[in-house]
Amino acid sequence: MAGHDAADAATGADTTPTIPALDPLFDPESVAVVGASPDSFYSGNLVENLLNYGFDGTLYPVNPGRDEVWGRRCYDDIADVPTTVDLAVVSVPREYVVDVVTTAGERGVPAALVLTAGFAEADDEGVELEARLADAAADAGIRVVGPNCIGVMASRGATLTSTCSRNPEPGRIGLVSQSGALAFTTFFERAADRDLHFSHIVSTGNEADLGLTDYVAYLAEQDTVDVVCTYVEGVDDPERFMRVAERATRNGTPVLTVKIGQSDLAEDATLSHTGSLTGSDAGWEAAFDQTGVQRVPDIPDLLSRATAHTAYDAPDSDRVCIASTSGGPARPPPGHAPPPDPRRPGRGGAGRAPGADRVGVPVPRGGARPRRDTASPADPPRAGRVPAKPRAKARPPRVRPSRRPGGDTDRPHWPGVSRGRPQTPGWRH
Repeated sequence: MAGHDAADAATGADTTPTIPALDPLFDPESVAVVGASPDSFYSGNLVENLLNYGFDGTLYPVNPGRDEVWGRRCYDDIADVPTTVDLAVVSVPREYVVDVVTTAGERGVPAALVLTAGFAEADDEGVELEARLADAAADAGIRVVGPNCIGVMASRGATLTSTCSRNPEPGRIGLVSQSGALAFTTFFERAADRDLHFSHIVSTGNEADLGLTDYVAYLAEQDTVDVVCTYVEGVDDPERFMRVAERATRNGTPVLTVKIGQSDLAEDATLSHTGSLTGSDAGWEAAFDQTGVQRVPDIPDLLSRATAHTAYDAPDSDRVCIASTSGGPARPPPGHAPPPDPRRPGRGGAGRAPGADRVGVPVPRGGARPRRDTASPADPPRAGRVPAKPRAKARPPRVRPSRRPGGDTDRPHWPGVSRGRPQTPGWRH
């Protein structure tokens, strides 16, 4: 990310994260769609969804090859639109994107949503075009989503994507995804099937200008957002992300994330997808732990935790008891156990509850299970140990009558040993 981020970083020693002004993106009163065509999957379906899912603002189609679409006049250039719109949606061949965004910025358009692909994720020419786009956005003072972006949605604003299969219902979960397909075809669909709804969904695309951190900062300040969920492939400025996430969690908005790229293969796939480097997974773990970001293993768990955060207030303390019929379900899975708590001595942080001595709870000190003494039961037990149980006598092998005619009734049957064949090594039983 270039341009605007450099300006933000130059604001001085103030470490308060910058909150971008993204209302024109999520709740625009007027939208110009450059490259609008009913024959285009992306721009055509986006306009259909925008009109069908409650947008009550003004739409300006822009396409020099058409006179009229969707019952509206079609303009040849965004410079010809009679008013300065809040948002420009750009769906044109990549070689025209920079010019369109520059013209929109010069007209005073505050935000542009670039759907066009073929930039840094594609080839060297795309890398150069994306750098030019970032510079043009900074020079013209316009914030850019994308390129290579599926779209955005605000359930109380506008639905600006081609892949939203149903009318979004208002929710209180904000979602920022660096995978556009997962944002709307996986997160949105799975949640809607469970009657779980989002306040905002963002497909960040290649993040030539606005990035994941910008959207988290914005969503964490919205009254309609109780929790921010993120699908992270990589972040260009981890330090700024940490400041934003820590501010959000301290102000009462939890940040949950699915962070991918734990293996070299996953990192290579991510690089070819959005042109993003995932970074050291160990470094990410440390950053999440330091800032209070909750890392979750997969999408179902992300949705489940987000549901809990929207349904319940934050706990007042850490005095939580887990009751279970078995030890297994009460333990965290491998790799997810918290470090031992020095206030609760013993293995895994388990230990005596406060006041156990006063109420006579017979919990051994240290939280560890007592070892059994190997001495004879007749010997006096050592202090702090439990006497060993007497060993049971070995049972003789059971002798069962053979069920085969003429069978050998004296042949002993050892439990777990086949009758029919000798137990020869390598024999297939």
